[in-house]
Amino acid sequence: MSTAWAGGTDAILERMDKMTELFVAETRKAIYTGESANHCAECGEPIPEARRQAIACKYCLSCQTELEKG
Repeated sequence: MSTAWAGGTDAILERMDKMTELFVAETRKAIYTGESANHCAECGEPIPEARRQAIACKYCLSCQTELEKG
């Protein structure tokens, strides 16, 4: 029996989910790597300081969420 199947289908799905989460996180970091904007490029509202410090961003959280929905 292959060790890849140890733990069954649920374990494999959990590993795949974790790999997907890591890929998405790394991709998001690569999307925009510059200085954070003070105001949202979409709606013009101020971007909170905590968000600007946490990640390099150019959209407020609400607009970023809508843009990611697609």
